[in-house]
Amino acid sequence: MRGSFQFFRLLKRILSHTGLVLLLLTIPIVSSPDFDGTLSVFRVSPFQREFIRFVIVIFFFYLNLNIFLPKFYNKKRFPVYMICIIISFGLVVIIPNLLTSGNFFSQNPPPMKMGNPIPPGNIPPSPMDGKQPFPRFGHQNDTSYYQMIFSSLLPFLFSFLSSLFIFKNIEKKELERSKTKAELLNLKYQLQPHFLFNILNSVYSLALLKSDDAPNGILKLSNVMRYVVQESSKDFVDLTKEIEYIKDYIALQLIRTDSSLDFTYTEIGDLKNLKIVPFILINFIENAFKYGFNAEENSKISVKIVVQEGVLNFVVFNKIVNTTINEENSFKIGLKNTFEHLKQAYPEKHSIKINETEEIYEVDLKISLI
Repeated sequence: MRGSFQFFRLLKRILSHTGLVLLLLTIPIVSSPDFDGTLSVFRVSPFQREFIRFVIVIFFFYLNLNIFLPKFYNKKRFPVYMICIIISFGLVVIIPNLLTSGNFFSQNPPPMKMGNPIPPGNIPPSPMDGKQPFPRFGHQNDTSYYQMIFSSLLPFLFSFLSSLFIFKNIEKKELERSKTKAELLNLKYQLQPHFLFNILNSVYSLALLKSDDAPNGILKLSNVMRYVVQESSKDFVDLTKEIEYIKDYIALQLIRTDSSLDFTYTEIGDLKNLKIVPFILINFIENAFKYGFNAEENSKISVKIVVQEGVLNFVVFNKIVNTTINEENSFKIGLKNTFEHLKQAYPEKHSIKINETEEIYEVDLKISLI
């Protein structure tokens, strides 16, 4: 599945670049003064030179973007990079004239026609007499070296600067993507130890009480820890696996509660064939149990999961009955990390509403998983 996605992504990129190149190649055609609406313009020598130069400039654009810049410029091999650029510019100047001139670099005058001899007194002076003019490309109507260099300089500079700008932009996006991935990984590891310590405390309490639920608690803890070890390095996991992990976590929390807790869990919709960033939901449930359960008061916690048309609606509600937790360990730190995690993982693909009073705390989260 992932391979097919990458193939179609590559094919789309190739087709888009092919279309762009074909569009660019129409520019010298329609802008030529010799263009009459037909392909006869390709028989005109000046147009042939300009068209070939345009093709070489486009080729240099991709060569510079994909080879010269990443292989030499980006690795600070500046002398090699400059040599490549100079050689490329030389080819842009020379090749169009080489391909469109039958007597390249020839400085001889065109041959005289038979039957029209020049009288001896009217023989033109030799090029060696006096000051020698600039050498010419091809026949006498071809432009000079300086003119060819000047006419090649502007499109070459445009191609060079465009490829450099795009390369820098791609490099910047790659750095941002790497930074984002590192931040997500950091946030993930901030969350995992936090709730694992709470689970261990719950199982430790069961062991002290010699509860019959202790073996089941250890099994659930084993499932949770196995999931953390196996899935923590993944960017996305199956939604069904994430929900099973959440259920195991809830089961561990319910082991240490009693009849004073009114807990409800609702699951609606088809969870199959959907993926989600791991550990992005658990912090809300963890905090609900932290602040929503107190053995000395009537406590209420509810978790509702609804999946419809690829959108996950995750609602966690709890009464605030536990206010004895030190503010330094407040869930606000964990929630801040979770909010940042959501922002990084699902930009413009999630919404979250929080209803908070002195008595209740409710989170309503929607994530588009498509």
